Amino acid sequence: MSIGRMTLTILGCNSAKPCHGRFQTSQILQLGNETLLLDCGEGAQIRMMDYKVKKSRISTVLISHMHGDHLYGLPGFIGSLSLDKRNAPLTIYGPVGIKTYLSAVFTASQAHLSIDLVIHEIAPVVAERIFLSKDYQITAFPVSHRVPTYGYLVEEINPTINVEKSAISRYSLTIPEIKKLKAGQDLVRGDQIIDHRQLTLGSKPLRSYAYCADTTVAGWNTSVIENTHTLYFETTYLDELRTKAHQRKHSTAREAGELAKQLGVNRLVIGHYSSQYRDIQPLLDEAKAYFENTVAGYDGLILEIE
Repeated sequence: MSIGRMTLTILGCNSAKPCHGRFQTSQILQLGNETLLLDCGEGAQIRMMDYKVKKSRISTVLISHMHGDHLYGLPGFIGSLSLDKRNAPLTIYGPVGIKTYLSAVFTASQAHLSIDLVIHEIAPVVAERIFLSKDYQITAFPVSHRVPTYGYLVEEINPTINVEKSAISRYSLTIPEIKKLKAGQDLVRGDQIIDHRQLTLGSKPLRSYAYCADTTVAGWNTSVIENTHTLYFETTYLDELRTKAHQRKHSTAREAGELAKQLGVNRLVIGHYSSQYRDIQPLLDEAKAYFENTVAGYDGLILEIE
């Protein structure tokens, strides 16, 4: 089986504050019928409406760290789901402190939530799988920032196998037989067993998405995201401000490009831009000088991960 379409939507791509038409960090990763929310900066709900994301379908939230530009939108998002009388629980993964934060907000505001929250506080010291289904898995890994911060790697674990059209007519394949072939099972006709590989096109490469929010390029084990299909990596500053970036535990566009090349990823998406940059083209140009297949993240960007 396959998770189906794997689609990334950028809801917000700015850093500390909303600026220049860019909201703070938040993303949607669509995995077939599953919808993940990666960080939830201020205004995330507005962007969901802008880009026709159905918040009711979000099953899981992944919070990278406890800085406000990555989670100030979370209480409001939860409150809206509660007002909509959502029946399904919402699962949240985040650093130690996320439970205290949400409890304090809802207690102080005397909120009466009608939604069940399943909160997992994580503190991995090495890459650690935190979720596994039959089709995909999520791994959390520590990165290097001023507070405990984690990246997330979402990986497809079952390949997509397509049946040759000519085989369907040649063998008059039934729907149940096609499903078995797509699952990697051989075709059985009486005493005859036909190897499924003779009737299929083989599996497509497994898809993966790595999310690295606020971090330096050094000081953590980057091997966990080697050969990732699509890597999102922060590029807060141009390289001329590398000293400032490192003092604030951030990265430059050049460093992100160099890292993407080193890791052998297929595609790099940049974001988390400093508000001092109204025009992000120089950041894109700098990253592309070191890794050609770089895409500038912007509010409303939709990317297929294929």
